[in-house]
Amino acid sequence: MDKNPYHPSDWKRLIPDVDSVLEKLETYNTIAVGITPYTRIIPGFFLKNFSVYAIKNSSDTDVLKQHMRVHILEDHQPALAKRVHGTGYLIGSGAFKAFLASRKTPPTLMLNTVSEKTAEELTRTGTRWIGNHPKTFATVAHKGSFRALVKKLGLPSLQSDIYTKEAFFSSMWGVLWDTYDGPFVVQRADKEVGGNEGTFFIRTESDLSACMEVLHKDTQFESVLLSPFVEGYSTSMLGCVMPNGTLSGPLQLQLIDVPEARNGLPANGIFFGNDIGFHPWDSTIEYQARKVVEAVGAHLQTQGYKGIFGIDFLYDKNRSAIYPNECNPRFTGSLMLHSLMLLQEKIPPLELFHLMAHTQTQSSFDFETVNRALRTRVPCSHVAFSPRGITTMELPLLTGVYEYRAEVPSLEYKRPGISLADLHSDKEFLIIDTVPALGSRIEQAVPRLFKFIFPRSIATSSYEIDADSSFLIERFAKVLRDAVLEK
Repeated sequence: MDKNPYHPSDWKRLIPDVDSVLEKLETYNTIAVGITPYTRIIPGFFLKNFSVYAIKNSSDTDVLKQHMRVHILEDHQPALAKRVHGTGYLIGSGAFKAFLASRKTPPTLMLNTVSEKTAEELTRTGTRWIGNHPKTFATVAHKGSFRALVKKLGLPSLQSDIYTKEAFFSSMWGVLWDTYDGPFVVQRADKEVGGNEGTFFIRTESDLSACMEVLHKDTQFESVLLSPFVEGYSTSMLGCVMPNGTLSGPLQLQLIDVPEARNGLPANGIFFGNDIGFHPWDSTIEYQARKVVEAVGAHLQTQGYKGIFGIDFLYDKNRSAIYPNECNPRFTGSLMLHSLMLLQEKIPPLELFHLMAHTQTQSSFDFETVNRALRTRVPCSHVAFSPRGITTMELPLLTGVYEYRAEVPSLEYKRPGISLADLHSDKEFLIIDTVPALGSRIEQAVPRLFKFIFPRSIATSSYEIDADSSFLIERFAKVLRDAVLEK
């Protein structure tokens, strides 16, 4: 915390009693737990009694430890770390239980998502935790159930149909093409799948055949969701369920299927990042999206849900309309960038309100004033790329601040860094979020490697980025792949 560039006292104009709020939150000895550390660090910028417990070591770790306490399982039990692929497995392990028992003050675990089994284990062992039980978000957990809720709430709804997988497999190409008046999208309705096999864009008969081939191999779902392909932008908006309403952020552009980031993977709706500055829609669209987030937040509150969630939208630029597409009842991929931007603007991040909601911490802040501040939009962006072909880390890539000058051209490592406060010009950018350590193996089943974070917009659409950022991503990916081939 000695190097903390942010000061919660700056938030008093929005939360006059912020000192007493933080005083209560400090009593919880909060430990954020997950596979990787970076996306869990935000509370460490405003809480002294906070730490992160992660599984995998990376080039990030040493830099992060200069700012807050970070515990890495792999440092002490590398064999166990290799077996841990989920938070539930970790929490049930003897090593993690021993770690908790060694704390002088009983900790409170901060968890992004938990299964019913994990929730039961935490209750059985009397472990305090911050997070949402699966029963509180069952109605939005899958695309099919969320689309049904959207219709029930009378919200703007994209045409969508649910087929049993048997009915889908027997469907004819021409019939489906006519039904959706052209290209369409296929997704599992009752199962969440990440990576490049969660969404299928069907533009040709061969696309449909390839989609069916993948789905035939999956026996863990029962129904399929079909909807027309929308020409426009993929977007998302964050929400935070509080006792007196739902807070929200700005509508963010999602970077989807960016060619430089895909590294040869099929263009099947893979999420690679966000751009907060790029927003070619008007305030009416922003308002409509906010009303959806507030309505879904109100519903989630009736189910006992608290804190942060996100909704993905499709913005139809031809009709100037926006449709809710999916709900993510957890910390989303857009949260970190939004929080870094807010911190830079001296605005409290959503993680603070998430903690307040779960700990029932009272505050006298004016809800609408804070809500307007949370919707602040300052240009910044982040993007990752696929690790395909980068099976091991053969170069000593440093986490931190780099500078790229296209006019020279030159690329130079400048200094360690973890936030937007570490960037001194729009020529600089961060490389962070699980940068593999030299010699480490890199999983190929994951959709994304580390992040580039820019203090400016890089998008020209949901699917394209500007020339400078495109060059950087292609260059880094190629160098890392070539290093593996030359080994």
